[in-house]
Amino acid sequence: MAPSHYPRLVFHGLRTFQLVSSVIVGGIMSFFIWHLTHDHWSTPWTFIWLTSASLFSIAALFFTIILHCFIGLNPRMNIALNGFLAILWTLSWSLLTYYMSGTLANVCDKAHWHEDTGIMVCRIYKALFTFTLLGFVSTLAALGLDIYVRRQQTRRGVYRLHDLDTKARPEATRGPFTDEVEAHQNGNGYAHGGLQQDDSRESLAWEEPRPSIGPYAEQGDKPRMQAGGYAVPEAQFEYDTQYRGGHEERAMR
Repeated sequence: MAPSHYPRLVFHGLRTFQLVSSVIVGGIMSFFIWHLTHDHWSTPWTFIWLTSASLFSIAALFFTIILHCFIGLNPRMNIALNGFLAILWTLSWSLLTYYMSGTLANVCDKAHWHEDTGIMVCRIYKALFTFTLLGFVSTLAALGLDIYVRRQQTRRGVYRLHDLDTKARPEATRGPFTDEVEAHQNGNGYAHGGLQQDDSRESLAWEEPRPSIGPYAEQGDKPRMQAGGYAVPEAQFEYDTQYRGGHEERAMR
């Protein structure tokens, strides 16, 4: 079953009341409408609204329980469905109460109905009123549950900046680059490996780019680091350049 935001007991309890009341009201309406049609009487609007409310409720309950089991029930969609059903049940219960008030107020006995068939019809009307009221109340309660779940879902999804600032933040643990970050924060420059910015470094990886020394780089000793910068390679002075007869001659000493 897919995860759901609805409380299980309340959710399934209300749906059970909705289903039971819809099935009973739909069955009674089918019985009455069949007899009225058989005797060539027109169907009252109250019966049409009651039949519509019960059939739509049964269809909506089966549809939503499938969604609830497989992909999860969206509270916003269920609000729309239960809102529509609540309108149908409100109209149905109001019309039934208005037109059947006289019948519902009397006792189902022979003094009022004169025969067994009348007594049976009186009892059916009272059962119809009871389960119509149950369907009306359970649908309103289901709609209220949908609205509550939707508000809780929206409240959990909203975050404010000051809420984030008040939460405890995890402390940074020492890692490969934390020493360098701490050195920047303390104003000590690069301090990776425990060295300060002013410490001397013998590694050539930290030297500034040196200028090219031309074709003499492969000869002689490597340039040596002095306090003021870089020394000129000694091998460069092993060559003598003199002006001889209008041309430049280079000879080895």
